[in-house]
Amino acid sequence: MAFLGHRGTRLATAGRTVAVCATAGAVAACGGVPVPPTLGPQPVAYGDTLPIVEPRSRDPIETTRLLDAAVVGEFGRLFSLRRWVGSEQEALNVTRFDDVVSSSWFERRNGYRPFSPQDVARGATTGDPPGPLDTGPLTVIEAKTRGRTPGFRVRDAAGQEFLFKFDPVGFLHLTTAAEVISSRFAYAAGFNTPENTIVIFDGNRLVLDPSAGISRIELVRLLSPLDRLPDGRFLAVASKILPGVAKGPFYFEGRRVDDPNDYYHHEYRRELRGLHVVAAWLNHVDLRFSNTYDAFVPPGYIRHYLIDFGGSLGSGTVRPQSPQAGREHNFDLAPTLARLASLGFLRVPWQSSPRRFIHPSLGWMPVEAYAPGLWKPKWPNEAFFRLTLRDGYWGAKLVGAFTDPQIEAAVSEGRFTDQAAADTLVKILEYRRDRTIAYWYSRVTPIEHVRVEPEGAPRGRRAPEGESFVLDFDDVGIRDGLARPWRTEYRWTFDDAARGLSARGTRSASSSGGASQSVDVVLGAAAGAVRSGKGGRASAASVATMTVSVARHDVITGRPARLQLAWRPDLGHYEVIGLEH
Repeated sequence: MAFLGHRGTRLATAGRTVAVCATAGAVAACGGVPVPPTLGPQPVAYGDTLPIVEPRSRDPIETTRLLDAAVVGEFGRLFSLRRWVGSEQEALNVTRFDDVVSSSWFERRNGYRPFSPQDVARGATTGDPPGPLDTGPLTVIEAKTRGRTPGFRVRDAAGQEFLFKFDPVGFLHLTTAAEVISSRFAYAAGFNTPENTIVIFDGNRLVLDPSAGISRIELVRLLSPLDRLPDGRFLAVASKILPGVAKGPFYFEGRRVDDPNDYYHHEYRRELRGLHVVAAWLNHVDLRFSNTYDAFVPPGYIRHYLIDFGGSLGSGTVRPQSPQAGREHNFDLAPTLARLASLGFLRVPWQSSPRRFIHPSLGWMPVEAYAPGLWKPKWPNEAFFRLTLRDGYWGAKLVGAFTDPQIEAAVSEGRFTDQAAADTLVKILEYRRDRTIAYWYSRVTPIEHVRVEPEGAPRGRRAPEGESFVLDFDDVGIRDGLARPWRTEYRWTFDDAARGLSARGTRSASSSGGASQSVDVVLGAAAGAVRSGKGGRASAASVATMTVSVARHDVITGRPARLQLAWRPDLGHYEVIGLEH
């Protein structure tokens, strides 16, 4: 499979890496332009899928690692000098255009290529219903008899194996719908997930394998307390067993030392940091290392999955979420110390929230009280802690890429029997999506797909007089409905010290261009260009720096975007070689 992303990526084909000389990111190799060290090396698409020696499986003790993250990790973060001085270390696996490439962790899907509501609804599932899962016998080969709800490992008539999980009694659809809907969004956003499907079946379709270890009477006893649909059938989520050889979970920090492809420490991976924003939108408070999965897949590399979405949306897996979910960790050091110091008299807002659910099928999740920047999972992890503004903006773009029809399509896969519950969940997710992008987009300058039009502006407009170019870009805030063009203005600065050029200017957004916007950059005397005294306008290659800020309603909303532009003397114009939000 060939993949070519934004300018500056490389083309990976059949395991070989080929430099793309025509792209702006390859200017240094093709035109002799010095690439600034701030741009760094380029990650290679699917570069971590090279065949390796099969690693060992691992089965860590969950309690030990969670307590270490919650207690030791929290104390370390509280006394972190880096945290208090505001020193941020950015993610390492980003392209020169502040993006990530496809890999064994993440694949560019919705927002990167055409993705219909039907694609979102399909998710990771393969095949078209009705299939063997919907008709024919379902053979129980293993049963979970402990816990609040039973679970089965089931083989269908085609030999495919699934895990069947059910809703807690009294809350039909609560966990099963959360599992299916959230996994649909996570997959469309770019993460690897299992094939999760709602299955509705009659009890007489279940047959027992001799190795199941339970009798028919025990099977009936396990099923009898469960809620049923009005026609008497059972409803469960069927999670297809993942392909490959199980290698245990992945961690949100460090590297897997027996995987040579695992080049970046996980806390410095943009995908895992930005996942915080997607999880916040979905209220996936149970996203911890034990709900991840590494599989050794052909031709011999580790693929990384997110699994078990039953603790998302309003579901707490075995009950509705509590008001604490999303607002504090299970052990949150600062609030805990504050309550101890006040002898328990200090109360935080969530403690006063009413403990009631929205609907038995939806559980509880905050709507008006949802604060994207303050959201926390139940258990802290190092990747989420190191989230920066650039990481948060990247994650928010994944959320903002979901349209209303796509959200409706994903929610429909929950198979709610009460349409009012489905409609309510759609509205909640749309509202939380808008809150998410409003928070993160307003903290940076949300421009993408930046390019130079050297001979004139797009849409047929002539270039201004003098040495000039047109910088064309997409305003993601306008694209995703956060802002309106008629109240938006762009303010820019330009500096090329080697050629003795500097300029600044402003331009109102075009009301007819939609998300596609541009600014005229005039470098002649009329624009106030000055000579730097370092050789003037030399014909040699050089790298210029440009900043672009966006003002909404006459107020600068976030820090400026910083561009790197290379002067190409062989072509006689600039090319964009880097973007940093």
